[in-house]
Amino acid sequence: MEAEQAIKLIEILAWPITVLAILSALRTPILKLITRINAVEAGGVRAEFGVEIFEMRQVAEDNGNTNELKVYDSKGSQLQRLAELSPNGAVVDAWREVELATISAALHNNLEVRGAKGRVSGNAAVREMREQGLIPQSTYEYYVKLKDLRNKAAHSSETIEASDAKEYSLAALDLASKFREIRSKPN
Repeated sequence: MEAEQAIKLIEILAWPITVLAILSALRTPILKLITRINAVEAGGVRAEFGVEIFEMRQVAEDNGNTNELKVYDSKGSQLQRLAELSPNGAVVDAWREVELATISAALHNNLEVRGAKGRVSGNAAVREMREQGLIPQSTYEYYVKLKDLRNKAAHSSETIEASDAKEYSLAALDLASKFREIRSKPN
């Protein structure tokens, strides 16, 4: 009777143990595969932030920017820590640095910073800098790409991976520093 129960127990547990053994043996390749997944769809909601981060990285590299590991300033360190706790919040906070830098650069160059509704706007500041030739079209396009990703983080139900938020934060801080370096074009 005990032998019969032991055989039934082995029959019941054979497949789950086999599956666990296979998953354990393939753990590293499976984890690598999961990290390469760029889009997930469930319940009609599609998450593609990772794909857009990859595209943003390509645009940055095409423009000669590489977000290599850097020694972080205090804001960079804060954003990296925040990305672990609230990736979406880190993206939004990093974007705020870009907006402040664009407005500051435009004001420094006596450019208009008010949008169509009369409010101070980073978008208006960047458009004005592009029109005045202070930034190239590629920088403007990079700004738009970062803005679109920020909007996705702020207004979608998509949860962003911490690693993507960290990369976004580095890119945003790098762009903000480029705006802070803008000086007037000589006449």
